[in-house]
Amino acid sequence: MRKTGKTEPTVKLSVVDIALASYRFLIDHPRDAVRVGWLPLVMLYALNLIFGTFEPLPDLSDPDAAASRIAPLLGSTIVNVLIQSAVAAMTLVVWHRLVMQGYDFGGRALPMRISLDEVKYLARWMLISLLFISILFAADIAIVMLALLVMLVIQLVSILIMGGAGLALGEQAGQLTLVGQIGMIPATIAAIYLTTRLSLVLPATATGKEARFERAWYISRGNGARMVLASLIVMAPLQFVIWGLTKVTGYLSDSFLYYPLALITSAAFLLFILVTGTVLSLFALGLDPEPTEEKTG
Repeated sequence: MRKTGKTEPTVKLSVVDIALASYRFLIDHPRDAVRVGWLPLVMLYALNLIFGTFEPLPDLSDPDAAASRIAPLLGSTIVNVLIQSAVAAMTLVVWHRLVMQGYDFGGRALPMRISLDEVKYLARWMLISLLFISILFAADIAIVMLALLVMLVIQLVSILIMGGAGLALGEQAGQLTLVGQIGMIPATIAAIYLTTRLSLVLPATATGKEARFERAWYISRGNGARMVLASLIVMAPLQFVIWGLTKVTGYLSDSFLYYPLALITSAAFLLFILVTGTVLSLFALGLDPEPTEEKTG
């Protein structure tokens, strides 16, 4: 039975301990990583080849040619992302159970499946992703609007009191563009902070705990910055490796090396999925004391 009472979050996560534990878990469970990951790796590799994920973008400098290519390219990219996200969700549900519950695979590979848990996980993951994009652009727009208001006030004071002529439209547009570009930095930080705290709903969804966004926000109080920093320490190096592999694979897309490099890059992406699941699971174990909810038929 699920507990309804809330407990005060008193634990303060150790950034270094979480980061080291995330690496250590993967190092200590290579066989489990293979058992869980071999089928997702095959699926990701096939999807990357089918959709040409690593191939260079076509030349879109010609407006006439670009008009006929953009829509199919965008459509195939969206389909690819959705299918790969579904594969990642199936993988992460199993991996969260392994990290948080010591899930017993019985010495065999666990087949990938689509059940209610996987559907819920994917839906909440997509919602968090959309929230990230919304926060990012809303925060940046707010910064630009604030800058515009300040500029209008200064211009009004300059015209009415100091007899100035004010800024030309071109100068205002250039300054606002620069503000918008600089404003993406604090906007990105805000989006990462908010969605990282809410992401605790994901391991809870996989393991049968109370999976509500308000609870994820509640139990992560006082640890948001620690969660962001630990996530960056764990995942940023691998993201850099994936970026480099993607560039090299795309550069050699016309070579016979493309296929083994695409496999290596797909494996790196799978490793990133497992790392993400590990660090989120460790956050949840450290911050959420509630027991797993028993599922009854």
